[in-house]
Amino acid sequence: MYENLANELKRKGISVTAAAKMAEMPEPTFRSKLNGRSECGFTVDEAMSIKFNIFPEMDFIYLFTKSDKPNENCA
Repeated sequence: MYENLANELKRKGISVTAAAKMAEMPEPTFRSKLNGRSECGFTVDEAMSIKFNIFPEMDFIYLFTKSDKPNENCA
């Protein structure tokens, strides 16, 4: 799970639905990736879009540090 990203969305009052629209991805996909249910998480391009469109003031590594063990099947 991307706890920092989830916490910052809450802190800014941005819903998952709104964040998904800003990141130009379907809400179920965004929610799945945010909660760590997607096998590989956000792609670099998706993460960059989220960072620059929603959190330009935030540190990239802080936002996208996962709180669980990385999946070794992801390349």
